[in-house]
Amino acid sequence: MVAQGVSIYLQLDNQTPLQELFMFQNQPITLIGSPPSPYTRKMTALLRYRRIAHSTIWGDPSAVLTEMGIAKPKVALLPTFILPNEVGEMQAICDSTPIIRRLEAEHKGRSVLPDDPAMAFIDYLLEDFADEWCTKYMFHYRWHKEVDADNAGTLLPLFQKVNLTEEALAKFKPYITDRQVGRLHVVGSN
Repeated sequence: MVAQGVSIYLQLDNQTPLQELFMFQNQPITLIGSPPSPYTRKMTALLRYRRIAHSTIWGDPSAVLTEMGIAKPKVALLPTFILPNEVGEMQAICDSTPIIRRLEAEHKGRSVLPDDPAMAFIDYLLEDFADEWCTKYMFHYRWHKEVDADNAGTLLPLFQKVNLTEEALAKFKPYITDRQVGRLHVVGSN
């Protein structure tokens, strides 16, 4: 019954044959991320909007990749995707913009990139601006005011381990809060 509902829904597209829709979508994509990460949220939203099958591992990419026996990328960032390389070996990749373009090529339907070249350029420009600058706003509003820093300092350790003891949280919270508040000047927050 569920599969029939999915088939009916996908047939409404009428622009992409069903075989093409499923050509690259038979295996879920794996991403490693963290809910507070704006890039994890961006890519999770993209996967959901595009209806690309995926599984999410919430945690530290370095630890997860080590456990999986997959080499870490040169710079380990959130989220980290595990995708096949040119020869089919699984690799860890992080940069969201090239990943979006790769997913556009490999998964048909519900594109997020405009067809018009001028609009595609504006889209790219806005995405680059958001990636480089809007995270600074997020950082400012998460850590600048004491009440917000108190909230974030409580929540961030719990995203890594929801069952932290109160004693452990009491140690992690000031460490994370002090570290992040101390970095406000780095992102231009004042």
